[in-house]
Amino acid sequence: MKKNNILIITGGTGGHVIPALNFFNYLNDNSKSAYLLTDNRGHKYISNSDKKNIFKIYSSHLTGNFSFKLLGLIKLLIGFLQSLIIFIKLRPKTIISFGSYACFAPLVCFVFFKFFFKTKLYLHEQNSLIGQTNKLFSKKANKIFVNFDKKYPNLNRYKNKIFVVGLPQKIINKDFNYTQRENNNNINFLIFAGSQGSLDILNFFSKIINEIKRLPDVKKINFIVQCPTQIQNQIKNLLTNNNFNFEIRSFFNNFENILSKTSIALCRSGAGTINDLINYKIPAIILPLPSSKNNHQFENAKILSEIGCAILVDKELKELDQILLFMKNVISDKSFNKRLLYKFSKIKRYNANLLMLEHIQNDQ
Repeated sequence: MKKNNILIITGGTGGHVIPALNFFNYLNDNSKSAYLLTDNRGHKYISNSDKKNIFKIYSSHLTGNFSFKLLGLIKLLIGFLQSLIIFIKLRPKTIISFGSYACFAPLVCFVFFKFFFKTKLYLHEQNSLIGQTNKLFSKKANKIFVNFDKKYPNLNRYKNKIFVVGLPQKIINKDFNYTQRENNNNINFLIFAGSQGSLDILNFFSKIINEIKRLPDVKKINFIVQCPTQIQNQIKNLLTNNNFNFEIRSFFNNFENILSKTSIALCRSGAGTINDLINYKIPAIILPLPSSKNNHQFENAKILSEIGCAILVDKELKELDQILLFMKNVISDKSFNKRLLYKFSKIKRYNANLLMLEHIQNDQ
């Protein structure tokens, strides 16, 4: 095995796995000896063509009744042993954790492993609040990479370790042209309902669709909807009954191309979604996932809502008048859109892949 092996650990939801996979692919594209370790949930996000140098381990929460906790503990012990075998095989010089409970067993393994090998640990936090697993191992980390240029109140003790790098992403669509989008006669309204809590998006949309019909230039609106299969028929019926043009799928392979043509979005506020909105300068109506850990989606959404590039929605729809005014301005007011583009342009963007690799190389 090569001496400079880099092991990336991740798992759980796409919010953790996709940035880790992007960085893993970037390292391999730049001839680095990179490996990825994930759990069964994370493995589902990886295509067959990408499975070289990828390991899968057991992981689990320690929640629920006694039986579930016992089963979870057994899975964690198996995951620890699997991680130990992988560590001994690879002897990684660098480990990068992208968080989630799936990283717990490998990080415990790292604590034992570092006594025998000079392995450096880096953490990457995608959200506005650091996750539980990353926080637990912050003291052991050489550096903590964060997505957003903001204060992380639960990391005050380790502020000297924190470096803003952004989110590892694929290269932004090179054909993206803001002027072309601005001059487009159609208004592409993207509804992006993730797998978690997608019914909330449906319920919200059904409450405002009659108001949308009263907006000026409503005939220009074309709805593009990415949502789970189980709610597609309901959204189809809603849009058909109100005579809207639409395209609806469970997944768009050319999602970057769709983002480049999107005028306004209705979405959640996972870290990846917020970064997409920033990169493609898309004004949005945001419904944070209420069940997100430590309400981190609410904190993510504030990055855009506090500068006027998004409307943050609560369950009671107290902001209905503001939402409708925001949509009206985006659809009909070119000067309003120019101001939004200016606000988006003031948000600093980072090349996370390059910055993280530079940190790792400089520390060797």
